[in-house]
Amino acid sequence: MRLDRLVGSLTFLLCAVSLGLRAQGFQLNELGTCAVTRGQAVTSAPCADPSLIYWNPGAATMLSGWSAYLGAAVIDVGGNFTADTTGRVDDGDVPLSFIPHLFVNYTAKDSRWAVGLGVYVPYGLTSQWKGDFPGRFSAQKASLATVYVQPNFAYQFAKGWSIGGGPVFGYSQVQLRQSLDLAQQAASGPITFGQLGVPAGTEFARARLEGSATAWGVNIGLHGQITQDWQVGARYLSQLTFDYDDADATFAQVLTGLTLAAGNPLGLPAGTPVDAVLAGVAFAPGGPLNDQKVSTRIKHPAQLQVGVGYSGLLNTMISADFEWTQFSTFDELPVDFKGTAAQLSRTLIEDYRNSWSIRAGVERAFAIGIKGRAGFTYVRTPAPDVTVTPLLPDMDRRNYTVGLGVPLTPHYTLDAGYLHVDTSGRRGRLVERVSRAQTAAMLNSGFYELNANVFSLSVRANF
Repeated sequence: MRLDRLVGSLTFLLCAVSLGLRAQGFQLNELGTCAVTRGQAVTSAPCADPSLIYWNPGAATMLSGWSAYLGAAVIDVGGNFTADTTGRVDDGDVPLSFIPHLFVNYTAKDSRWAVGLGVYVPYGLTSQWKGDFPGRFSAQKASLATVYVQPNFAYQFAKGWSIGGGPVFGYSQVQLRQSLDLAQQAASGPITFGQLGVPAGTEFARARLEGSATAWGVNIGLHGQITQDWQVGARYLSQLTFDYDDADATFAQVLTGLTLAAGNPLGLPAGTPVDAVLAGVAFAPGGPLNDQKVSTRIKHPAQLQVGVGYSGLLNTMISADFEWTQFSTFDELPVDFKGTAAQLSRTLIEDYRNSWSIRAGVERAFAIGIKGRAGFTYVRTPAPDVTVTPLLPDMDRRNYTVGLGVPLTPHYTLDAGYLHVDTSGRRGRLVERVSRAQTAAMLNSGFYELNANVFSLSVRANF
């Protein structure tokens, strides 16, 4: 009995880490409520809170004294998949995600220098489908979060001009779950269980992967006041490379209740339980579906954002930014097994492209210090047509945002906001791509729809 294809499924499970991580749609920009509600167009005209440690580290000298910014965003993702052949619609089952942020800054009285610390989550993924989803054999559930910790130093080197930045320490965790299809597995030689009459989509095992990794990078920014009404800014967040050297892969058997027919190519008596055969070969000590280690290398892409802000209108700030993310570095994914399947190590094909977004925002000050905010962002997906999958059916997005800033006391301000993600849907696949000769026309078998609602809340303190 040949079981090499069983472990091949684990390769795709590990690939899911990178698919979710590298997606523009799950490149988390919910870092500070004020920034979110201004369409993330805050590199040139930063919000007056310490979240600028991420959005433009060089602008920290614009603040005064001690300030802190604490909050979180709640992300509610919705979507479904409609199959071409049957018309069946499967809804996603994604739980709510909570994305926290914390920023602290101190700016000297002369505003010449500032120091601070930011803790934020710029990349993450929560993807989940129901237990009977046909694509669960590619990916049924995935959860990934990467926390960045950034000390920051900013210095005003000329009137109206400052520069800043700091090292970034990243810590990443991933949890993945995938079902394994018995019909696709080899029973004897080239003969699969499907050829023996086992229906496609017969689940016989569930694979689970958990891992963590750390990495270092840098975030730098430049901010300038060109005239009284015009500001410019730029920031660059470097690539961070995470080596998941000791990810844990575990497998749990799922009973099928099937039996072998007479004259089967395994040479076993009629009525022999298939589950017993699998337990004695695949799940036995030393078998391919035993606990083992897996390693891969995942690159969090570099980001570059530039923009301009205008404050010449009464009590109003208008800003526009362009953001670019270097997803093209994610063209292939090496996967190395360290257990009984070491000979099956291989490289997976992704072929992502660079992504970009256009961002615009407006903020208007009203009576008693209340500020109203709104924004819009258009996001170009990095995923090619052939890499739209159950783990991440990514597509171009339109983000609409609104929010308020309300002073609670002379020292505390509450920011609240809402963001809606709108898409037009996109065709995608349920199966793995094993060759560059396979095109989207060959693999895509249905239509994905995706939307999201984000609620953000932050408290700013100034002393």
